[in-house]
Amino acid sequence: MFTWISSLFRSSHSSDNVKDVESAFQTTVKPGVVQTTASVPFAGRKTNIVFGIFFHGRPRLWWQSVMSFFKGDSAKVMITMSNKASIKQDSKPAKNEVARKRPISSFANIPRSVPAPECDSSVPGYNITDFIAHSPYQLHVNPHYQPVAAISEKWLDDHGVHPSPKKRAAFEACNFGLLTAMCYAEAPYERFRVLCDFINCLFAFDDLTDEGGLRKDNKGTRKASDIIMNSLWHPFTYKTEFRCGQVFASFWGRALESGCSEGTHRRFLEASDLYMNAVHEQVICRATARIPTVEEFIKLRRDTGALKMCFAAGEYGAGLDLPDEVFDHPYIKIMENCSNDVVVISNDVYSYNIEQAQGDTFNILEVCMKHENLNLQQAMDFAGQLVNDRVDLYTATKAKLPSWGPEIDAELPKYFQVLEDWMTAGFYWSLESKRYFGDQVDQVRKTLRVDLLPRQTPRGQMEIPDLDRC
Repeated sequence: MFTWISSLFRSSHSSDNVKDVESAFQTTVKPGVVQTTASVPFAGRKTNIVFGIFFHGRPRLWWQSVMSFFKGDSAKVMITMSNKASIKQDSKPAKNEVARKRPISSFANIPRSVPAPECDSSVPGYNITDFIAHSPYQLHVNPHYQPVAAISEKWLDDHGVHPSPKKRAAFEACNFGLLTAMCYAEAPYERFRVLCDFINCLFAFDDLTDEGGLRKDNKGTRKASDIIMNSLWHPFTYKTEFRCGQVFASFWGRALESGCSEGTHRRFLEASDLYMNAVHEQVICRATARIPTVEEFIKLRRDTGALKMCFAAGEYGAGLDLPDEVFDHPYIKIMENCSNDVVVISNDVYSYNIEQAQGDTFNILEVCMKHENLNLQQAMDFAGQLVNDRVDLYTATKAKLPSWGPEIDAELPKYFQVLEDWMTAGFYWSLESKRYFGDQVDQVRKTLRVDLLPRQTPRGQMEIPDLDRC
């Protein structure tokens, strides 16, 4: 049995304006694997598209066709799938498990490094920075993206985390499995499954504090945070009716069972505590309409974005066991902060439209407009330059790193890939998922122009029965 996989589009960000399609195929054969790479012009940049045939011991999912179309300066890959067998969930597959299908994105029409087209000035809106054009880091996608993403979605749904079918549909339209695949491209199957569950859990909880019943509920947020932390500290013994707590305990317990170094374990729990405390402070800011200064905001945003948790989870995904002296080095701290800032600030840029429509002021754009006396487009440009500067600082700092000896030096690139993949994934996924731009995402991806949404009626607090019972 075999599986066809289109694993990724890897953009080298070449500035060459290639008019004719040039293909250079190189095939390498390893036991059970045949891989072919085609180098083609894609969205104005030379791109490597990697296809592979991976043989498995028993049938999982058949990719019925992989078709490539090349025309002019763009490339599009179409993949159709059908589920041919039940697929492993956790360590033991459920007999009656059926995973929902999820098509792999084509990444067609990725933003080009060109000025934004002229727009109707009568429609209020703004232009966003082309972060992809500036970044030197390539996009990678985990070859286990499907079927694992669909399995993880079903797992979360089976735990009853979504408060309604409408919320479930909106959550699944975001395609967090794709984000996970972009961020943890090298994680093996079992660990990638845990990571998919982690990211789904994280966004499910984030939605409660950003859009749900905890949005301005100080007391409820503290209660929920305490339950989550107890679930992580005692995943095998702590019991709760709060469903978010149940799923956090589930994925983290499996992470520990599959092998997690002491340092990774400690860093993940420390980062989780920082995240929960920061979320609590964010809720207070929302409830009191307080807008922090730019410096205060960036410091707090590094924790509300949960990237420190995500980096520690990347250690687990790569099976790393690096000494504390590496993570304590000031250059590593700078690189982590740069990657963190790139992800959360670009996220604020991408998510601004829906947040301003909902009256949410906890965003770098609102902070800049208030404290730096900028208009919206100036604030967008300020944030865009900040992101690009952080990418450049990351690259410059990486070039100055000392050596920790051959053994550690050989492992460090795996951690750097996590930091770099998170930066890159944020750019691509935000312009592919419907989370921030809904049905307009294709137009925004092409033009990098966003039309402002009208202000919405302020939302009331949604009840969370399973938390209220705790």
